[in-house]
Amino acid sequence: MIEIIKTTDLKAAAQFTLDNMQVYYQMYDVDWQLDDVYQATKALDNYDILVDGKRVGVLRLSFDDNTCQLRDIQIGSAHQSKGYGAQVIELVKNMAKEQDCSTIELKVFQRSAAHKLYSRVGFTVDKEDEKFYYMSLTL
Repeated sequence: MIEIIKTTDLKAAAQFTLDNMQVYYQMYDVDWQLDDVYQATKALDNYDILVDGKRVGVLRLSFDDNTCQLRDIQIGSAHQSKGYGAQVIELVKNMAKEQDCSTIELKVFQRSAAHKLYSRVGFTVDKEDEKFYYMSLTL
C-alpha cells in the first residue's frame, strides 16, 4: 500500500531528487548540486512516498489560489513501472480537491518518460518549449 507523509528530512529528500534527476541534469547541462535542489524545494510542501513503510520516492506540491502545482514526483529507479506514480497522482488529486483546487499544473522534461504517465492519467499539454511540456488537469 502506498502512502505519503510529510518529509522530516528536507536534505535527504533533496539528495533523493539530485540522485534521481542526474541523467536529466546531464542531458540538459543543468549544473545543480545538493544545496541548489534544497534551496529550490525547501519552501514547497514536501512528502515522502512510502511503500510498506519504506521510502520509494518524494513528492512536492504548492498551492496558489485554486491551482495545485505538482512540482515533483520522484520515484526511485528500482521502484518505477510498478504503478506508484499513478497512485501518487490519485492522492494528489484528492489533496488538491481538499484545498478547493480546480486544476493541477506541472512541467516535465520532454525526454522524461513521466510525461506519458501524466497523459495516461488525464493531463494535457498546454504548451511546450525546448526542454519542457507544461501540462494541466482539470479536476
